Order: sequence, then structure tokens, then C-alpha cells
Amino acid sequence: MQPAHKRLDHLVSMRGLAAWLVVLFHSLAILRSALPGLPYAVVNVIGHGYLAVDFFFVLSGFIIFINYHDKFFSSFLHNARFFYWNRISRIYPMHVFMLLAYLLLALGFLYASASKTLPPAYTAASFWQSLLLLQVWGGSASTWNVPSWSISAEWFVYLLFPFIAFFFEKCIRKLAAHLLLAIGILVVVYAVYTLLDIESLGMAIAKMALARAFFEFSLGVIAGSLFVRHHAFLIRIRVLMAALMILICMAWYFFDFPNYAVVPLMFFLLVSFLSIDTSLITRALSNKALVYLGEISYSTYMVHYFVYDVFKAGWIHEAQQVSPGSLLASFFVVLLLSMLLHRWIEIPAQQSLRAGFTKKFRSSAGFRI
Repeated sequence: MQPAHKRLDHLVSMRGLAAWLVVLFHSLAILRSALPGLPYAVVNVIGHGYLAVDFFFVLSGFIIFINYHDKFFSSFLHNARFFYWNRISRIYPMHVFMLLAYLLLALGFLYASASKTLPPAYTAASFWQSLLLLQVWGGSASTWNVPSWSISAEWFVYLLFPFIAFFFEKCIRKLAAHLLLAIGILVVVYAVYTLLDIESLGMAIAKMALARAFFEFSLGVIAGSLFVRHHAFLIRIRVLMAALMILICMAWYFFDFPNYAVVPLMFFLLVSFLSIDTSLITRALSNKALVYLGEISYSTYMVHYFVYDVFKAGWIHEAQQVSPGSLLASFFVVLLLSMLLHRWIEIPAQQSLRAGFTKKFRSSAGFRI
């Protein structure tokens, strides 16, 4: 069994670093033009930045499981209601705020652009789908605030989580069951992408988003359940997990395996390893500045594409026109907006929504939201 639960600051930091890898990925074409001397290794890592979303899915399953795994075995419906409200209060304020920002941007396209027209992705139907976080449920991804496709996919697994947690409490307790289930999920992911002839996790996003989120979130849940129920086992195999991650990276690099064959396993091992690691790496990741970067990472993730769209619409006609200073300024704007939105939108709205719900249902005292 695990020791008394405490916040895993180094995992919070990893979330922030992953969010900024997504920021860099979406700016890669401009980045390469503004900084043509970037080493190939750096460009290659940034070019795979879309896989940070897969890390988010695994990490989300881990964090949510260790916080809520024991809440649904009794009073299932009562506690599920609070879990859903917790998730709504966490994701919706920033999501709605950014959709409103995109509405203003759409008005700018209508009245201030040379064409006086909206981009094709800005439709009324896609707006309502995005508002309800149903865009990838209907097979759409690149509409309005593009990064919110992954939030739509996560909302799907959040709805399933109380049932997943109940299943784990009831059926998945022994170590062998955890390992067999993890292997089964990895095999299914490989089989699905191979049979559908999809070459990468980054392809067919609209088609595969729900399955991608569900399988990787489930791997995170398994990692969380191992952390809760088989903590000593994870400690015993921590060196083996580190060695396996190194071997997987080497095999991926030298043999060019499809990323769906290695990335889910690699992130499953990474989250499991970091959950029990106490090395210098973990202590470095627990630096307060990095932890803060993780705390504001949701705002970073949700606002960065808007900054990119405004930057592109207002100042960029060709990537070659962007100076390193302008690019750096855009990153500073993303960071500044992340800090402001986290402080003045995300946290106050979340606290207000949760306080109001808790006050309305005082009988739920003791359920942590």
C-alpha cells in the first residue's frame, strides 16, 4: 500500500513542461524560420510535441485515480455527481472564456480582415459542439480553439471514470491483474491503429480521439492503482522501469517503430516511475518555478493557440518575416496570459462553482472536491 497521499509536485511540473512542448510544436514552422540554426535534435523533439497530449491522458488517469478511486464503491450516484461537478468546474471556465475570445476574433475576421469572411472552421454548428465539448464525439477536431479537442476527449473519459473506478475496486486488485490489463490495452492500441492503417497517434485525430484518450487514460488509471495498492512493487522495479524506458527510446530511434507501438507504454512507465522516484531528477522537477508552470499549464494549453492565431492573423503573412524577437514576444504573451487567466479566471471560477455546489448539497461533507 502507498504511504499517506501527498501532492506529487514533480508530476505537476511535468504537466507544465508538456504544455510548453505543445506550444513549441504549434509554433514549429515559425520557430525554424526565426531560428534557422536550431540543432536537428531540438527540432526533432519539438516536432514530436503533439505526443505531449498522450502524456496528458496517461497523467490525468493517474492523478484522478489516486484522488478518487475509493469514492464510488459506496453511494455511487451521490459521489459521482460531485466528481462530475468537480471536473466541470475544473475545465469549463477557461474553456468558455476562450470560446468567447474566439468569438471576438471571428468578429475581427468579419469586420477587419481584407476578405470580410470567416475561416471555414468557424461555423455555428462547430461552435455549439465545442461549447458542449462534443466536437470530437461528432468527428471534428480543428474547430475554434483547436487544442480543446483533447478536452472534449477527456470529458468523455471523465464521464466513464466512476464506472472504471468501481470496476477496479471490484475486480482489479491483484498485481497480476494490473499487469495483464496493461498488456491487453497496449496490444489493443497496436492492433487498432495497425488494422485501420493509421501510421501515427497524431493522425486521424477526429476519428481516433475518444479511443486514444480512453486507452491512455486507462493506462494512467492502472499506474495509479499500482501506486495505491502495489507501491512497494513499483519501488522494487524502479531501476527496471528506467532501463525499459531507455531501451524503448533507443528502439524507437534506431528502428523507427510507429509511435502508437511505443509511446503509450513509455508514458505508462514514465508516470509509474516518477510516482515513486526520489532521485535528483525528481527533486529538480519539484523546483517552485517549475511547479508553478505546471499549476498554470491548463491556462497555457487553452490560450496558446489563440495567441498563435492572433499573431498569425495580425502580423504574419510569411513565416520568413518573423524575427526571433517577435517570436520570443509571442511566447512571453502566452506565459503572461497564462498567469493572468489562471489567477483571475480559472481559480476564482473554480472556487465559486465548487463552493456553490457544496453549499447546495451539504450532506456530501467529506467528499473531497
